[in-house]
Amino acid sequence: MKTIRDGKRPARGRFTKIAALVLAATAAGACDSLLEVELPGNLTEDGLLIPDMANTMVVSAIADFECSYSDFSVSIGGLEDAYWESTGWFTRAWSEYRITSTSGNCGQSNTNAAFATSFQKARFQAEQAYNTISGFEEAVPDQDNLLATAALYAGLVYTVFGEHWCENTVDVGPLMTPSQLLAGGEEWLGTAIGHMSGDFDITAVTSSARQLAHLARARNRLSQGNMSGAASDAAQVTDPNFIAWVTRDNSVRKRWNQVYHMLNENKYGTITPAVMVDGVAVAPGFRNLTIAADGSQTVDDGMPDPRVPVVNTGQVGQDGVTPHWVQTKYRDQGYDIPLGDWAEAQLILAEAEVMSGDAASALSRINALRDRHGLPHASSVDMDVIVEERRREMFLEGRHHADKLRYGLWFPRGQNFNHKGVAYGPTTCLPIDETELELNPNTSG
Repeated sequence: MKTIRDGKRPARGRFTKIAALVLAATAAGACDSLLEVELPGNLTEDGLLIPDMANTMVVSAIADFECSYSDFSVSIGGLEDAYWESTGWFTRAWSEYRITSTSGNCGQSNTNAAFATSFQKARFQAEQAYNTISGFEEAVPDQDNLLATAALYAGLVYTVFGEHWCENTVDVGPLMTPSQLLAGGEEWLGTAIGHMSGDFDITAVTSSARQLAHLARARNRLSQGNMSGAASDAAQVTDPNFIAWVTRDNSVRKRWNQVYHMLNENKYGTITPAVMVDGVAVAPGFRNLTIAADGSQTVDDGMPDPRVPVVNTGQVGQDGVTPHWVQTKYRDQGYDIPLGDWAEAQLILAEAEVMSGDAASALSRINALRDRHGLPHASSVDMDVIVEERRREMFLEGRHHADKLRYGLWFPRGQNFNHKGVAYGPTTCLPIDETELELNPNTSG
């Protein structure tokens, strides 16, 4: 069944190659034709930070964010118990919880999921675009929209850092705690909303930048424990059809959907069953998830949950040993990855209602989401139900790791062994980029 969260969207208004758009805009500048372009012998930064390049600055930040987020989505899935390694080639064993660094640029190789440097590049470009465009003597076309978009993507990066990293730093600055990173993200997102006198679309990403900004701030505030603020922002996401995307296509590696590429095509991971420790299921895994007739969240007992589509291929992974279960949410390398949607906003509101004692309203929201997928209604709701609904609704979207940290869910913390007898490592939150540790004077000591 094709749902509203299916990664293949209608073609209206869609460009499939943000990277190509950046290159074309950079080459053409203000010329009417590519044939008019004269390539300079030396192109300086000042030559790019000009009014004619305002849109390109912003689009470049989006392109780097999207590349980073695609690699991040598949990598972090290992810490979400979404897949087991089924290869010996990964240079960092994510599902074995043995992460020592997140350094590197996204989309560079088949065997190394790296995104931290590219996230920093996206953040830097977004902040630089905002500051540069703000400083132009004369306004550029759509200036407020460009400033809002730049601030929005800066806020998104800070939020990702604050939700997932143990600590981080920006621009060779001091170490920042998750709380400080999230506060920086909230400030940027507030700046973005402040530039939005109305609403506007971000080409191929979303038809409603305003709802994306409010959802991003709701997510940020939820991670800070500000439930009333999170609910206030989530309530601004009013369109049931609202969705924003990390756009992907089949052109070059940096534009691929890395979840599909790594798990389905390369067979580097297999979707997990329940994770067992001493005979006890400590994490439910993602195979054969169902909803029972009474609305209970079950495994292999009831209606298959279409939010978590997985298939046993009957083959083995790249290691020649591990049975290969694949996700079918993303069906090729060109499938877009959801960045956020109305369903997430509803789950934030439901969580706020449960915490305030209004379980009836929360249950109504949960069942409205179930209706979208043709699933049986839940009969009751508590925090355990909401956490599991979030886990299923946002399967392989890079969201559950933050929930594991926020809700105190299972991490092995260096205890016990995986399905191949490999000892689990101690990773919980992500360690800082090794480049920062080596080159930043505030961290290298």
